[in-house]
Amino acid sequence: METAAGRGLMRGSLVSVGVRLLDLPSRYGFHLLVAARLGVDRTGDFYIVFSLMTLLAGLGRLGIDKAMTRQVAVARAESRPGDVRRILARGYLQIAIASALVAAALALAAHPLASWILAKPNLALPIALGALSILPQNLSTAAGGGLAGLKRVGFAQMVYSWLWPALFCGMTWLTAGGIVETVLLIAGCFAFAALAGTLLLLRFADPSAPGAPPPPLLRPGLSLFTLELTQLSISSAPALILGMVADSARVGLFALAWRIALLTNVLISGVAGMAAPTFAELHAAGDGPGLARAAGHAVKLGLGLTIGPVLVMLAVPAMLLGLLGHGFADGALTLRILALGQLGAACFTALPELLGMTGHLADLRRVNLAALAALLAGCALLSPLWFNDGAALAAALAILVNGVGAAMAARRTLGIVPWSTA
Repeated sequence: METAAGRGLMRGSLVSVGVRLLDLPSRYGFHLLVAARLGVDRTGDFYIVFSLMTLLAGLGRLGIDKAMTRQVAVARAESRPGDVRRILARGYLQIAIASALVAAALALAAHPLASWILAKPNLALPIALGALSILPQNLSTAAGGGLAGLKRVGFAQMVYSWLWPALFCGMTWLTAGGIVETVLLIAGCFAFAALAGTLLLLRFADPSAPGAPPPPLLRPGLSLFTLELTQLSISSAPALILGMVADSARVGLFALAWRIALLTNVLISGVAGMAAPTFAELHAAGDGPGLARAAGHAVKLGLGLTIGPVLVMLAVPAMLLGLLGHGFADGALTLRILALGQLGAACFTALPELLGMTGHLADLRRVNLAALAALLAGCALLSPLWFNDGAALAAALAILVNGVGAAMAARRTLGIVPWSTA
């Protein structure tokens, strides 16, 4: 018999996706404004900086935010609401310390990184200033992880996803149109999102006295971090590697095509974000059949929501890119390749999260490391040959390796074949 948690997954996922649809105008507006402000060449420079900020921010989280989601969900499932605040406090402290160290390292390394590795010395100052965004970005992500564990779906997705770009869109007219000003505005928007998320956690977390000491977060976080590192690398590393072998215009074409393709990921990650704490609860309750049904529902919903937008990207990529400004339509083939990669991701919606939330962390590490190796090898081999199209092929390959590997591991360790239970 299907459990209440299993029955609620489809409804909760639809709520999560519905909330994340708010992400579409804010995210699309963010990228549209960046393209309009900077043009093709400077947009490429900006996305090199932005990709670096985003990728290194993950080193300041170390997967602790995902461990917070799991441990908070387990505490709720085991009727230990008083332990939630201690879990959150420990996670916040560890993320704050790690983020401050990463930010300081990036600021110090900005000049040699821009001059010697990227061969773009003009990016030294934007990279150094971009380090300012790492701490507030990671604290907002920590807040989102805690809210997800509490099943506060709408608020979690707001803090995770759409609040900071919405603020950027509303405030961009207050600043000049340079890369430095854009980076500083992003840091300020992340700071506001972190404050809002923290206040929401204080409101929703049970203030009753804790029971047992809080569980460790760093060790499980590091295992879950391989999932995040893979996701961050897929979204950020191709632009960075492409920036080493191609001019800024090529980077700009890839970056904007990738950002349009990643709008589809809003739907996939919306389902996965709701499914993750549900997986943790069902596994803690020992409900194997419910877990299999939940995985099937997640895949079915992710694929159903994604196929329409992907078909649009395949049919009229030049028109979509042309909305961003003159010259961006040249990335039409790049967008088609990336859209196919996102369709592949939808076929394996939430399966990496399934492994992480059920404690199969060694399997998750192996899958993610294989995907990361495919990404880096693909970028190194294909970007010098086909530039932005080569980077797109590498990203699509890594997505497929990650999804297929997670599906194989889920079948072997949990006996779950989600397409047969959907």
